[in-house]
Amino acid sequence: MRGLCDRCTLRDQLDVLFDAVPATMRSRFEPMRAALCECDQPRTVLNWVRNSHSAQLFADLTAAERTPTHEDLDCLARDVGRGDAQTIDYLRGILVTYQVLPERDELVARIERHLARTVRRHPEHALLLSPYVRWSLLPRARRASPRPAGSKHRIRWAYTRINTAVAFLTAMREQGLDLADVTQHQVDAWLAGAPSTRYEARDFVVWAARRGHSHPLLVPHRPKKDPVGLDEDSHWELLHQSLTDTTLPLDVRAASAVLLLFGQHLARIAALPTTALDQVDSHPVLVLAETPIRLPEPVALLLAELAAQPPPSGWAANSPHRWLFPGTRPGQHISSVALARRLAAHHIPIRPARTTALVQLAEDLPPAVLAPLLGLHPVTAEHWRRRAAIDWTAYLEARMSTRDGGAPVPGCPQP
Repeated sequence: MRGLCDRCTLRDQLDVLFDAVPATMRSRFEPMRAALCECDQPRTVLNWVRNSHSAQLFADLTAAERTPTHEDLDCLARDVGRGDAQTIDYLRGILVTYQVLPERDELVARIERHLARTVRRHPEHALLLSPYVRWSLLPRARRASPRPAGSKHRIRWAYTRINTAVAFLTAMREQGLDLADVTQHQVDAWLAGAPSTRYEARDFVVWAARRGHSHPLLVPHRPKKDPVGLDEDSHWELLHQSLTDTTLPLDVRAASAVLLLFGQHLARIAALPTTALDQVDSHPVLVLAETPIRLPEPVALLLAELAAQPPPSGWAANSPHRWLFPGTRPGQHISSVALARRLAAHHIPIRPARTTALVQLAEDLPPAVLAPLLGLHPVTAEHWRRRAAIDWTAYLEARMSTRDGGAPVPGCPQP
């Protein structure tokens, strides 16, 4: 006797899961139940219902005879370890995807949750950490939320600043010092005692000095190596490969084309929705920030093919949200880390490719145009303009030193 197909088995399993929901709440979950019943990949949902901790958590929460809220999930996440918090966030993603819960600014919520955990571990620093996060980090996070990029790197940005602020305050307290008593000598000694990650405390130290919590103290910007680009021939060979080599996976070709042409961070590329592809005056465009970018035909065809491709199996196929680069979590795009691994596996040099693309664009476009085109901060756009000028000067010097056996190029000023 043959068993039931995956879809019939799924319907039976969903009947068991949702029939346990109190009758007063069932109407709230009916759209989710219907969407899961009719999903493109029934085996994915079947595995979730049968095997996942998040499905069990869903059953436990609905047994409480009220619809779970974001606040309920936040309360649970504050009191558990990292693994259980990931289970809670996974369930949250499913509930948001199927509109049981409303969408919200997860960036701000995650930062607030991390602050609450940190203050609970270090109550002695609460009077400084809480206003620093609420009046410095959170406003910047809210301003960044509408930008077309994933939130994971911004969450890491905030977590790093909170954690290094705690490390700095703890180190000073271990020396018997309140923040108001710390001198530049103690700051320098602390910075010299460990890797350069301690320089991320600069954000907190600057804020504390401006608010009168400390003496004016100096923490230099974290040392960074000057980014190294590709030579022009290698850059265009990689772009040609991305546009023409059909042996490469389609998502790798598309991501590398956007990287090589527009110098986008992988976090922005990974978070591109299908709606980023549009048409203006019958010409295909890509919207990375405020200004649509008219696409050359080969790039437009490549991205259109990617957008039309059926999503892979898993939650990406079952999600109503459509990303150019779908991920494995409910309603989410691929992570920048996973996309970086895919590009690296096909020998795409990510940082050099981005550097070369931005230098080339900055040579041709002023910062006032480059910033809204690519979604760069004006200061960052100005940095790339200066970098492009430096690279152009180096090129001229190289030409002067090599032409005619070292003779200067006619018409160029002498060094």
